[in-house]
Amino acid sequence: MLRRLVCMILLALTLVACGGAPAAVTPSLPAATATSLAAAPTPSATVAPAPTASAVATSTPLTEPTFTASDELWVGRSIYFIMTDRFSNGEPSNDNAAGFASDRSDPRRWHGGDFQGVIDQLDYIKGMGFDAIWITPVTLQRSPNAFHGYWQYDLYQIDPHLGTLADLQRLVEQAHQRDMLVMIDVVPNHTGDFLPGSHAAPPFDDPSWYHNRGNIENYGDQQEVEQGDLLGLDDLNQENPATRAELLKWIDWLHSATGLDGLRVDTAKHLPKDFLGAFDAAASTHTMGEVFSNDVDYVADYTNYLDAVIDYPFYNAAKLALLGGNPLQNIQRLFERDALYRNVHTNGTFLDNHDVERFMCLATGGPDDNKLAQLHQALAVLFTVRGIPIVYYGTEQQFAGCKDPNNREDMFDSFDAASPTYAWLTQLNSVRKAHPALTRGAAADRFIDAGGWAFQRTSGADTVVVCVNNLWDAKSFVAAGLTDLPDGTQLSDALGSGMVTVSGGSLTCDMQPKQVAVFVP
Repeated sequence: MLRRLVCMILLALTLVACGGAPAAVTPSLPAATATSLAAAPTPSATVAPAPTASAVATSTPLTEPTFTASDELWVGRSIYFIMTDRFSNGEPSNDNAAGFASDRSDPRRWHGGDFQGVIDQLDYIKGMGFDAIWITPVTLQRSPNAFHGYWQYDLYQIDPHLGTLADLQRLVEQAHQRDMLVMIDVVPNHTGDFLPGSHAAPPFDDPSWYHNRGNIENYGDQQEVEQGDLLGLDDLNQENPATRAELLKWIDWLHSATGLDGLRVDTAKHLPKDFLGAFDAAASTHTMGEVFSNDVDYVADYTNYLDAVIDYPFYNAAKLALLGGNPLQNIQRLFERDALYRNVHTNGTFLDNHDVERFMCLATGGPDDNKLAQLHQALAVLFTVRGIPIVYYGTEQQFAGCKDPNNREDMFDSFDAASPTYAWLTQLNSVRKAHPALTRGAAADRFIDAGGWAFQRTSGADTVVVCVNNLWDAKSFVAAGLTDLPDGTQLSDALGSGMVTVSGGSLTCDMQPKQVAVFVP
């Protein structure tokens, strides 16, 4: 497919992780700004201080990019990310499959979740408004600790702990009946740790199909990153024509056999870019690569070979600002570089996942230990900025696991649709889907300082103004320079805080602690 060419400097990499490897160390976070805290980011009697004069907007509105057919299928969606083995046990008869028994008392062993369990909970997921799921790899594993799916043994076999190929096909069919897309995690970079001494299943049992260079030691050396073993996992040699051809054949088979709608490409930065382009073409579906780096220049270039990326630069900036109390400019300045991506609206944005600590593990809670307010604020930011929001399973139940394996908790008996965060996600999904401006609109800042931010997003006739207060105190500021909103236009906060009126091309954001408001006509 058509890719625009961008010339960039590759900078030193700072992080590395894959789905089956230990999580990267997260830097310690500075304390959040805090003096007083209202109970939650909803209207209350707290009086906001006088409005802050509008800061000069620094970003330029983006020209709406060209959307391919694949982009159009995904751009309005939101994704619920499931670690299949830890989600729901719909078929207990497969718990001890392949000689590796499930043991829920051991956080590093199989626990029993399967495709039938996901099918059983599709309505629960759909009830929050999600219309896509991402599931962890489905290929056959050969380890009592490979519940995550990233240590594959046989690429052409479905792991029986999860079910059969027919079960996976039924999962895709059931999702489609609910207008939900299915993204499957795939691992074209490596197999499990078999060499030397044993081998992956044929045809991947030929040692010449691997680089055989030992573990990566220098993550600043791109050639070593692409050809070395990631924490002992056997690195496939995509430069070998036989290896390359088989991987392309395999991904075409997986797409055809399952009817999947998209791929999350694991450890994409460890793969040659020319191979990624060929892999994308062979897959004939939407591809979203994991490029574990905070460097926008480095990450963005991968969208010239895959359709999109998992947005680690956004994750890092959001973590430092929304959890660490760093200035909101950490996020805003990141968006000034959005033109480097092929289509920034199709990148996957997230607050946490299976490779990093959960948001609620890191949440400070402010002076009143109100971590829920902090989570809800961050989710509101996630659903109003550019990109496709990805929410990790259990977030709606306020899961708070820290490092691997504690961030890979069992859902199983935790499907509580009365949870406050379940209700909040339902509202956020509803607002986002009602406004094309939030799924594909260009953005321009209308106010920015360390603790407050207002930005306008517009797509066609749809315009929204988003105000964010990142402080644990009430804050008032003016969003100025509004366009497409004539004076006298009344806007209501779709998240429930009331009405504002546009005057002089401006509106006043009277914000409670940790509040996000989404003003719509």
